[in-house]
Amino acid sequence: MKPKCQSCSSCGMPLENAQDLSMGDASSQFCHYCTDKAGKLKPYQEILNSNAAYYKESQGLTETAALKMAGDLLKSQPAWKNA
Repeated sequence: MKPKCQSCSSCGMPLENAQDLSMGDASSQFCHYCTDKAGKLKPYQEILNSNAAYYKESQGLTETAALKMAGDLLKSQPAWKNA
C-alpha cells in the first residue's frame, strides 16, 4: 500500500517534493505558499485571500464564491480549526 501524501496543515496542498515545503524543510507542516521568508505561518486573512484569488483564476469563480470556498477549506485544516 502506497503511503499517504503529506499535505499542508494550513491550505491542504500536497507536499510531494522538498520545494513544496516551507523553506524546503522536511519537518515543516506547511507549504511554501503559506509561510513567510522566515518559515512562519502567514496570517489567516492573507492565506484566505491568496486561496480565493487562486480559485477565481483557476476556476472562474466570483469573488464571493471563491472566498466562501477558500474559507470552507481553511476551516477544515488543523492550522485554522479555531479561526
